[in-house]
Amino acid sequence: MAKKLIAAALATGVVSTGLLAVTATDASAIDIKTYTKPYSKSANFYSKPLKRCVKTTLSGKVTFKHYLYKQHGAIADAFLGVKLINPTMHTTVLTKCSGGKSATVTKMAMTQRWYESTKCKLNVAIAAGYQWTVAVTPTVECGRRNAGTRATTYSVKANNYTQSNSGRPVDFNGEVHIKYKTALCLSARTTVTAYISNRSDSGTNTIKACVKP
Repeated sequence: MAKKLIAAALATGVVSTGLLAVTATDASAIDIKTYTKPYSKSANFYSKPLKRCVKTTLSGKVTFKHYLYKQHGAIADAFLGVKLINPTMHTTVLTKCSGGKSATVTKMAMTQRWYESTKCKLNVAIAAGYQWTVAVTPTVECGRRNAGTRATTYSVKANNYTQSNSGRPVDFNGEVHIKYKTALCLSARTTVTAYISNRSDSGTNTIKACVKP
C-alpha cells in the first residue's frame, strides 16, 4: 500500500521530497530525498594481436530518490527515480596497460550498455530525443537483461576517443528495496573494438557505478 501511495504522489507531482503519510506497518511517515552522486571508473583491455592496451573510463552522475522503508520492524533502503546524467565513455590507447606509452589506432568502436545490477529489477527506459536504444545484453549479475545502449564508431587515427552523452538519456523505472545501508549498483557492459589498418580486436568489461544516500 505504501509503495502505491508513493508512486501515485510522485506521478502527480504532489510529493518530490518531504513527508508522506503511509499505512505500512511500523511506518507513520516516509521522508523522500533526492540525491545526485558522481562516478568515474576504469577498466583495461589488452590486445595481443594489436599490441595495444585500451583503457576505458566511464564517468557521469547518478540521480535518484531515496527513503527508508519500514515494515514489521525491519528497515530497508528504497530507491526510485534513478537516472544517468551525462554518461561519458572515454578510451585511451597505450602500448601496454601498466607503464605503457601513448599509442594510436586507426579506428575505434565503443559501446556502453547500462542496467541495474543490485536487484536486477529496475526497468531501463530511454528518454525521448536521445540516440540510445534498449537492447538485450548478457550480464554477469542478471543473466540476459534489457540495457540502455549507446554505440559509436570513430574512423580516425588517434590516441583517445570520447563518447559524450549530455543530459539524462537513461531512466531506470520502478522501485527497489535493498538491505539497509547497502549501495544500489548500476552496471555498464562496455565493448571496445580497436583497429590498426586491416586488423581488429575486441574486448568487453563490466564497470559498476554504486551509490548510497
